[in-house]
Amino acid sequence: MAKTAVIFRSEYGSTKRYATYIGEKLQVDIFTTEEAKDISSYETIVFGGGIYASGLNGNDWLKKNQEALLHKKLILFTCGISDPQDEKNVETILNGVKKSLGEELMSHAKIFFFRGAMDYKRLKLTHKGMMKVLYEMIKRKKERTTEEEGILQTQKTPMDFVDVSQGDALISYVKE
Repeated sequence: MAKTAVIFRSEYGSTKRYATYIGEKLQVDIFTTEEAKDISSYETIVFGGGIYASGLNGNDWLKKNQEALLHKKLILFTCGISDPQDEKNVETILNGVKKSLGEELMSHAKIFFFRGAMDYKRLKLTHKGMMKVLYEMIKRKKERTTEEEGILQTQKTPMDFVDVSQGDALISYVKE
């Protein structure tokens, strides 16, 4: 297997849980974006970031390292509260990531989608504000999806959808 590094940015811990699982299963180096200074010796980069307002957390690191990443096997994983089994959610996530990263980097990467956790009480002020807007939009709807009802529930009850075993498909892809 090519020399691989798992690099991630995690605000609340879900992305870190996936990154740690993937890195340990692959037995490779694991870095936060702050720790990942020199990636020149790696042939494969697995990058994980949370989804916030459709943008990928850590996209600044990806853009900064774009030239080097375009010459490596690049695997991205996203982590968010939206269910990636729903095609609409995946489309929304992809559109947001594409806006964040740009076409060139986006088309070079293989992308996986994982589900995270949400504890409204632990959110930073900015994220609380974003979620409050989302909650209000959902509340105004006459008909809501099961997922929207679940999102409303996160305002009162922490939700944890993390299932690190979903990283197994990514791990298999890295080993190909």
